[in-house]
Parts: sequence; structure tokens; C-alpha cells
Amino acid sequence: MLIGFKPAVDAYNIAKGKKQENGQSFDPLAEISFMKGIEMFAESIPGVIIQLMAITTGGGDVAAWVSVVVSALTTGYGGAVISYDYDTDPDKRAETPDFYGYVPSNPRQRSLVFVTMVFFGAGMLTIRCLTIVMLGMIGMS
Repeated sequence: MLIGFKPAVDAYNIAKGKKQENGQSFDPLAEISFMKGIEMFAESIPGVIIQLMAITTGGGDVAAWVSVVVSALTTGYGGAVISYDYDTDPDKRAETPDFYGYVPSNPRQRSLVFVTMVFFGAGMLTIRCLTIVMLGMIGMS
């Protein structure tokens, strides 16, 4: 965990279909989702807010906008991966078919749904963060 291999190990365990073992608190899918959620809420979302604050207070060059877009898309990707992994998990689809299954089986449609989730997540994050920044600026004046 200290040398940065945890995400790779978690992804490997999910790819191999590893199940929860005795003594483990979470299954590999829940564990990687929890870690991605922590990363998004502790690093990515505050980063977008800080970058948007810097842009709105006078530093709106092209590099700043590229940085915001990359950060927002990265966060949108993380959220989309969590949703996609849970929805396409065969065990979850078998347990609760009425809830899981919005991602279609057709590969082209799957890709379209995934890309759409990434862009919608990034867009919603940007809108919400910009709202927070604007409310903060109103409070300062």
C-alpha cells in the first residue's frame, strides 16, 4: 500500500474474479470502489474546486482550463468505472436483475453507455464545483 501497488492489485483481483475470503471485511469490488471513492472525494473534487477558483480569480489561461477538463474527466471516469463494475458484475445481476442491468450486453452499446457516463459525470462535477466557487465568491464580497 505504501509503494502504490494497491490499485493494481485490486484491479488484478477483480479481473481474475477473486471472491471475498474468510477474514476479509470487503470483497475486492467493494474495496476498489471504496478506495476510488476516497480518492475522488479527498483529491479530485477539491482539486477541481481549487482550479476553478484560480481561473475565476484571474488565472484563466489555456493550461488552467486544460487542467480542469483533465481533472473533471478523470473524476468522471472513476465514477463511471464504479457504476460500470457494479452493473456488469454477474453475481449482482443474478441477485437483483431488476436493479442491475442498465449497461447492455452489446459491446458497442456498452462503450456508448460508458463514455456517456464519463462525460455526464465530468459535466455534473464541473457544474457543481463552479456553483461552489461562485457561492464562495459571493460570500467574499
